Amino acid sequence: MLWEEVILSRFEIVVKRNGLLLSTLERELPLLPPAAIRKALKTKDIRVNGQKVQDNVPLRPGDSVLLYTLAKAQQIPVLFENDDCIIINKPAGISADEEESSGFNVLTWAQDCLDSSSQPFLVHRLDNQTSGLMVIAKHKAAEEALSQAFKDNQVEKEYVCEILGSPKPPLGVVTNWLTKDSAAGRVKVHHQQVSGSKQIITEYAVLVAGQVSRLLVRLHTGRTHQIRAHMAFLGHPLLGDDVYGDRDANKTYKARSLRLCATRLGFPASCPLISLRGKQFSIAPPF
Repeated sequence: MLWEEVILSRFEIVVKRNGLLLSTLERELPLLPPAAIRKALKTKDIRVNGQKVQDNVPLRPGDSVLLYTLAKAQQIPVLFENDDCIIINKPAGISADEEESSGFNVLTWAQDCLDSSSQPFLVHRLDNQTSGLMVIAKHKAAEEALSQAFKDNQVEKEYVCEILGSPKPPLGVVTNWLTKDSAAGRVKVHHQQVSGSKQIITEYAVLVAGQVSRLLVRLHTGRTHQIRAHMAFLGHPLLGDDVYGDRDANKTYKARSLRLCATRLGFPASCPLISLRGKQFSIAPPF
């Protein structure tokens, strides 16, 4: 009789904040299917501080959690890589860099995946719930060149999103002002300049119009939560947005995640990073 070798994947985390076991594991292991996490709990393949558990127990900072599963973690797709940078398709649910609630993020992933001669640097960010294209520099000179390109709005950034209603006119470039409340983790859009505000410029084109519309959005400025807050300010919040959006509508349309994806990055011939000059990268949104 032939026996196939069963290989279990082992995942270990150290808890950073109070919370229940399942929600903590889903936050810390965003590349592992939630169904695999729930199955591991049911089959007692999760240990908290060395003890097997079968209930969704509360956790405290410093607790150690081990999970064993036959399931494989999702991979972060890599679209392009050279000596200067790597371009990935970031799944929703992963933060760009460190936050208080989770230890896993794009930067730590890059540190684990790239060879020892590379030192990854973030040159721009996507929200945790936003999926799509991100470029990561692999050394300091590339970081400086790409950071300058993003700062000078030399990188073409396009997004696809789904919103409530349909904007009129169907094509537009809208300018307003934005203030940021760092403590609350939110921003606010204003009709005119106010103290501490920064200008935001958002260009949009309706791809499919209806009660729920699909938009192509190009950013001329890159502010925190710009698309989410600006579209909500214009009366067309994004589906799946529980911060700036309509929670009742999200339930009606069963939008359990943010319908926003960074679908294109374009680097002009004047890009400071020579190896990216003239290159274009695009993906289809996952919704």
